[in-house]
Amino acid sequence: MNYNPKRDIPQFARELRSLSPSKIAHRILNRRNVERKPESVTMWFKDHADIKDQLKKEIVDGLPTEKQAVDQSIFENHSFEEIPSIKEWKLEMNARDLAPDYVTARINILKQLCQGKFPNHDIDLVAEGKWDFKHPDRFNLKDAMEIIQTLKEKHYVDTTGYKGALKDFLISKGEVIGKKIAVGRSRSYGKYAKLYVPKEMVIMMLAWIKSQNFEAFVCDLFMLTTGTRIQATLDALLKAKIDPETKIRREGLRILGNHGEITVYDKGRRSKYPIGHPWDKRVNPELLTAILTLANGRTQGKIFQNLDDEKLAKLNKKAIELFSPQTLKDYPDLCPNHFWRHLFYQYILRQTEWNYAIAGALGGARPQSVEESYGQPPDETVKKWADKFSVDITLQIPLERI
Repeated sequence: MNYNPKRDIPQFARELRSLSPSKIAHRILNRRNVERKPESVTMWFKDHADIKDQLKKEIVDGLPTEKQAVDQSIFENHSFEEIPSIKEWKLEMNARDLAPDYVTARINILKQLCQGKFPNHDIDLVAEGKWDFKHPDRFNLKDAMEIIQTLKEKHYVDTTGYKGALKDFLISKGEVIGKKIAVGRSRSYGKYAKLYVPKEMVIMMLAWIKSQNFEAFVCDLFMLTTGTRIQATLDALLKAKIDPETKIRREGLRILGNHGEITVYDKGRRSKYPIGHPWDKRVNPELLTAILTLANGRTQGKIFQNLDDEKLAKLNKKAIELFSPQTLKDYPDLCPNHFWRHLFYQYILRQTEWNYAIAGALGGARPQSVEESYGQPPDETVKKWADKFSVDITLQIPLERI
């Protein structure tokens, strides 16, 4: 039988109970002996949006209910988000003005828990025989405690993030949780307090990165000298513009003599900061020169146009491996891009004699958060302070014992 996309794509989608282009393309190859790339299936769906919508309704309506056995189909594409309890949870999270990416991340965490599959840890509890697929509509407190215990005791996983999502989801379903699931702090909380690399070594790292990719060098220098997180850095603008979604003006780089100032938009409750918390960062002369060199006369758009988080992380990890291999041995889970923000705080805290308020104001964080993340000053610093500072008081009374 010859391949006919109008007939075969809907038919195979129904058979597979999935709108996955890669799965449909594979079925076309198997059934019709015709090679089609997933992108061609995607384009077909784009050109036949009405058929795709109809198929989506059929497939979603055909998903297992809370009273039926669960199969892989409920985890395909966006099917999981169409399940009643997930839709209700998503609605509640949006009503709390949580960031869209945060809402998506929490739903994805719950999907992993329902599947018992955790790619980041290379864990598949179903394959191990320690878990069965769970339908979120009937996922209960006992299930939650069981899988948390399994992850923690059998695989030694830090379950803080999983517990946070589970607790929030179960509360949205009306379950009384109380102290039965205590989220607490992540094992990594304060984990990087002692992460420190001398400036001489960092200069060598930056020189090497510059030789590999000038844009990556400027981006790392930006994070190191301003303490800005990676996504806010990649979104930084050369010139102010109106955000197309919120219609709010996003500020950009302002040149002030030999230095500059730039507004970046970082984490923040969306009800108060729809495009992120605005932080004004000072751009020192060296960074300003690097940015203008990178822009090469361009005055609009994002500063960094050819970088993404993943591409930069690979280069930064290689630099750390070459110049500070012990750092990765001590911190194997270190995010290579966040490495620069860690160093920003370590350097600023030392320069300001551990003034958390100054460090937080410059880096964009609450003083308490800086203190909890980077800990108390080293003993040798406290000893120097003891020599430098004292309660200077002149007593007007004799000191002899009466």
